Amino acid sequence: MSQVQDPERRARMLLSRLAEPYDEKVQQVVAEDGVEAVVGYALEGGRVPGGPDLHRLAARVERATTVDEAHVARLVGARVLVPGDEEWPHCLDELEQPPWCLWVTGPGRLDELVRRSVAVVGARASTAYGDHVTAGLCTDLVGRGFTIVSGAAFGIDAAAHRAALAADGCTVAVLAGGVDVAYPRANADLIEGVRRTGLVVSETPPGGAPARMRFLARNRIIAGLAQGTVVVEAGLRSGARSTVKHARELGRHVMAVPGSVESLMSQGAHAEIRMGAELVTDGAEVAELVGHIGADLAPVKRGGRQAADDLTEELRRVWQWLRPRSSSGVDEVMVRSGLSLPETLGALRSLEREGLAEELLDGWQRRPTGVR
Repeated sequence: MSQVQDPERRARMLLSRLAEPYDEKVQQVVAEDGVEAVVGYALEGGRVPGGPDLHRLAARVERATTVDEAHVARLVGARVLVPGDEEWPHCLDELEQPPWCLWVTGPGRLDELVRRSVAVVGARASTAYGDHVTAGLCTDLVGRGFTIVSGAAFGIDAAAHRAALAADGCTVAVLAGGVDVAYPRANADLIEGVRRTGLVVSETPPGGAPARMRFLARNRIIAGLAQGTVVVEAGLRSGARSTVKHARELGRHVMAVPGSVESLMSQGAHAEIRMGAELVTDGAEVAELVGHIGADLAPVKRGGRQAADDLTEELRRVWQWLRPRSSSGVDEVMVRSGLSLPETLGALRSLEREGLAEELLDGWQRRPTGVR
């Protein structure tokens, strides 16, 4: 695997300990002068010629430079990816604020796993309905060869990862803290399960604690890694909607699952649908949107077929005037259907052979039919 040269790699790893990726002033200097220059400014006391003051970075340099990143990586079983590495997912380069680097643990190869992937996100306080829909949707997507990307949080995230693992599929968990910091702690076993078969990813260095702004920042990575984002359940103020916002800004597919109009946990999903998100109800519909044109078409959904669906126009005209619980005389059926007497009698006999009508002592009656 080709690697970016050490100075650039070291600079990005150090910067990940000095500045958050959503720091606009740092992003401005990186865009103008590059990562190595920013780290150089920090080492020199935060002085940027003609630029913003990065003095706060200089205050963190002493502690950050004492970290042996290679040793830390070995301890947590992680590898560090930076732009230019073969495993680096180029889809993240489209982000307005791409990560300085990524810490990755697990046997999968990130660029390959996300090549055909869907982000599934939603409420932490999900309902039984949301968990059920998520499980079915993710199981279907895994069966179609998609990787499930989510954030390992309670609720919909956890349901998505569990479904992918149960179906022997691939899943990627993007954490707000370090890859060695299982959060929430109650999901530690789930995160370890993802790590064993898929990937656990974070832009926060090992040991880094999850924080509110880091949760919001990691949502852009979830959206950036996937070809499309599905929100299953979300309140109006749900953080999951920020993932959808990033996906929309990236021009990726945005999808939402409808719920009860009375459910608070579906109000955010419904709001996204009103804003243009595609309404989806299962994995096949998601695959059709984000998959290969012509190869991932969802089957057309139809109501159950009835025995009368295949009738000719003449037979249908007679059948529709027969009553299911009382008889109709031949003359009445003939007048209502607009057919001649021979045509009406012929149609009634044909319906009798099809099991759709029966002759009684005082006329004809429709026989009950079930849905096929």
